Amino acid sequence: MIGKTCALAALLVGAAACGSESATIDAAPTADAPPPKTFTVSLTKAAEMPPCANAGASATGSATVTVAGDGSSIRVQMTYSGLSGTASAAHVHFGTPTTASGPVVLPFSSPATPIDQTFHSTDYVAATGAPATFADFVTMVRAGGHAYLNVHTGAALCPAGEIRGNIQ
Repeated sequence: MIGKTCALAALLVGAAACGSESATIDAAPTADAPPPKTFTVSLTKAAEMPPCANAGASATGSATVTVAGDGSSIRVQMTYSGLSGTASAAHVHFGTPTTASGPVVLPFSSPATPIDQTFHSTDYVAATGAPATFADFVTMVRAGGHAYLNVHTGAALCPAGEIRGNIQ
């Protein structure tokens, strides 16, 4: 009977009620927490502003961008192919679909495909012209149309960017 009582107490008030100080119970999601927001992004050479004349004939990419419901993170899963050369950089920029060159706010640790990286507030670069905080940036990304993904190739190829995809 004590075991059943302890199990019931653990469910009601946490495992510590049964004498375990190291046990934790994850809080259930709150009813008012928004669900994650997911965007499917196509990266194309035509979306690059301006398009790079040296872009690979079949340069393309795709990504899934997921903004956590609580706003604590942004996960980017991206692949690309057909570039004119080896990717030299890849990142998330702040900017609209008509922004020629917005500031880099979330640089990927490696531009090599496939990319799967989760960003948090400590990764955010509050560049000139970008939102002051990660939280402000997340709010704008959630709304759509305020950020884009970009993959660059070397200086002799497409240093300003070869493919781009707007998060919207």
